[in-house]
Amino acid sequence: MAYIGITSAKLACVVKNNTNRIKNRHERRRPLQLGFVPMTDCAPLVVAKELGIFEQFGLKVELNREVGWATVREKIYHGELDASQAPGSMVFELSRGYNGMSCDCITALVTALNGNAITLSNELWELGVRDGDSLREVIQRHPSRRFTFAGVLKYSSQNYLMRHWLLSHGIDPDKDVDMAIVAPPQVHDCLKHGYLDGYCVAEPWSSISLLEGVGWCATLTADFQQRHLEKVFLVTKAFHDEDPERHISLLLALREAARYCDDPANRQELVAILSKDEYVGLPPKILANALVGPFVMGKNRLCPSEEAIIFYGAEANRPSAEKARWVLDEIGLNHLEPDRGEVEGPDISTYFREDIFEAVLKAEQSAFTN
Repeated sequence: MAYIGITSAKLACVVKNNTNRIKNRHERRRPLQLGFVPMTDCAPLVVAKELGIFEQFGLKVELNREVGWATVREKIYHGELDASQAPGSMVFELSRGYNGMSCDCITALVTALNGNAITLSNELWELGVRDGDSLREVIQRHPSRRFTFAGVLKYSSQNYLMRHWLLSHGIDPDKDVDMAIVAPPQVHDCLKHGYLDGYCVAEPWSSISLLEGVGWCATLTADFQQRHLEKVFLVTKAFHDEDPERHISLLLALREAARYCDDPANRQELVAILSKDEYVGLPPKILANALVGPFVMGKNRLCPSEEAIIFYGAEANRPSAEKARWVLDEIGLNHLEPDRGEVEGPDISTYFREDIFEAVLKAEQSAFTN
């Protein structure tokens, strides 16, 4: 299956001579190893591969389906992956050695905004919980019961947003409840069997519980933290420095794939692609909950899904200082950072590389101008 989008077609014409030179160099090399975790927001990498967009930009790419973010982190560190879809926090986690592994990493492309939901147990619904305020009241009425909520990774938006939502309703995540870290594929079963009372997780893992009636959605994270950073395209600084043109070619391909993913007209096809076993490998109905909508929240409630997950629009891809600062602020607010010193304003640009992103935009603009 091949895809010739407006942007990629024009880019192919405008930079033909330069691209052929880059393409010939790339084709002599081994395929690039790109990692992803089977979640809905891996879509830009999968689409760029499935629709031949990487090839249009002269890139040989192999996608590696990883079991979780810890594996991605270790494979980036050991050089087994050239690049990967990753939580935005992983740029700092690896670069600053939060977990004992340290290598200089950067991102020049945000691949997804939003994409998470807070799911609570049916037991909480039966106890009268309908939102954060009623959850606080139930917790106060049951002082002998320790309710347990989960994020999926210590340095992840899901952990930050679960804690943020609880705090915003007067629930101290460090005193009033227990907090756990549970891998995304396990949260559904943990909720089903009563080990968790709620969790924040990226799609499609909320939709599995919602569509099976195991839990209900209290809120999409986009409803209380609009357009928050979710995933980025992570590379080591050494990968970029070795061949900046190769990196920019990857980013151009992913931008084109992200444009495709964000177009409502393509969402049904996107669902079909992601549902393949080699990618997310779940029934289309589950993936369509957030990608097509309306979003089934459980308990006979629906909500619009237009901004449930954003791949391209409204400057979504820009690795801005504001997005980086949100990550750092959440790490600091939740006392998660080891004693590494603060990342000052000017230093943020060494991790979230807007200068490289601007080079990508310049190449795209050149395509349209010509």
